[in-house]
Order: sequence, then structure tokens, then C-alpha cells
Amino acid sequence: MPSFSLLDSMVCDPQNQQRLERREGGYYREDGKCFPVEDGIASFVYPEELAGSDAKWNHFYDSFAPFYNIVQHVLGRLFLGENVAEAHRKLVSQIPIASGCRLLEVSPGPGTFHPYLCERLGKAGLLVSLDLSIQMLRQCKKRGDPDAVLFHGNGQHLPFADNSFDVLFHFGGVNLFNDPNTAIKEFIRVVQKGGIVSWGDEGFSPNYPEGRRKRILTKMNPGYLKSRPSIPPEVVDVMVSDVYGGTGYLVVARKK
Repeated sequence: MPSFSLLDSMVCDPQNQQRLERREGGYYREDGKCFPVEDGIASFVYPEELAGSDAKWNHFYDSFAPFYNIVQHVLGRLFLGENVAEAHRKLVSQIPIASGCRLLEVSPGPGTFHPYLCERLGKAGLLVSLDLSIQMLRQCKKRGDPDAVLFHGNGQHLPFADNSFDVLFHFGGVNLFNDPNTAIKEFIRVVQKGGIVSWGDEGFSPNYPEGRRKRILTKMNPGYLKSRPSIPPEVVDVMVSDVYGGTGYLVVARKK
């Protein structure tokens, strides 16, 4: 079972990074506001009223959550020509994850990457997963790793103190954030100096062939044509790889 006590020194107010006290029912600010923990999921969404792309796509993924896994596997075979499970394992293998480290995954969906992340973390590792979609988190609780600690929160306003994690991993949502560059700065903030920050999303490689497959993918998801977020100067040793047969990219970097 997940243990929130392991995170007591790391959890903070997502608005201003003030430390919180864990008591019965959740995490509390000095003014008495509670960020509740209900059914094994801690709720830290900020701002409370979503707007723009955050609101639009959160509504979509809440509705889509029960069907995500099967659709992903079918489309992976039909349009990407990939064995989806092997593609996920290959992607995670590109990230230097040490056994026993503390890893934050932003946007886990229904726990798609949990098996491959946990292989690398080992039994002594800590996996924390945060998603803006509560329905995706409920699927993640059913299908993901039972020891993962789950947070309902916004990747652009993470409820964790500076330098809390050894590794941060995000794949498949940064295109949809209101402000992708703000999200990446948050990713970097919560990773310790020298730690690994990795993120990626849909996006055709420069040499991806024109044709029917590309037209279909673009029509299904215009995110394929979005510009990639800029790489901040706070990271070094940056490696950018094409993944999923050239239909996605992965950035792996180290925090200065």
C-alpha cells in the first residue's frame, strides 16, 4: 500500500511552496485549509478553477480514461506500426534511473509506464505519480503499481518542495498544458541538483515521411504539429531522441 508518510518533508502548497502538516484527512496549511487525501489519492489541484487547454483536455481525459489502454494499443499497432508495450519499455530504458531512487511521474494516465519504471526503481525505490485527471488516477489506482503514491494535481504547479526527487519523468501531455514552458521549469525545480529531468510528447521527427499515415495522425491529434517547448538553461547534458518510430520525442537532461 502507498505511504504518504514517506513524502511528509516534500509535500507543499502548490501555490507558494509553503510546507504543510499531514494530519487525519490530509495535508493542512497554517490557516486550516486542507488538501484532502481520499481513497488513496491526495488532492492538490491549483488553480482550483481550470481554464483554457487545462480545462478542455482535463474534461476529455476524464471521459476517455476507461478506454485509454485499449485505444492506445489498437492505434499503436494500426498507425505507428509498434508493439506498444515494447515501445514503452524502450522509451523508459533511455532514462538513467538508479535502483532505489525517488521518481516523480507527471501525467501517468492509467499507469501506462508503471511496470517499466518500477523495473528500474526496484523495491527500494519511490514512485510518485501526479495527474490532472482524477478519472485517469482512478484507473491508475486499479491498473498501476499498488505502491505508487498518487496525487491529483497540475504539472504547472507541483505540490512538492524544491529538490525533492532524483528523477522526473513525463511523457504524453506537455503539448496540452496551458503553458508547457512553465511546466518544464516546475519539473526542474522539484529535482535535486544533478538529478534527471525527462519529458516528451507527440511530434514528428524531421525525416518522418509524408503520406496517409501522417495525415491521419495529424487529423486525430493536432498536437503532432505543435512546436516543442524550449529547453531551459537550468539543465545540461541534454539528449533529444526520436521515439515511437519518429512520431514522438524524448528529452533527457541533468539539472545543473
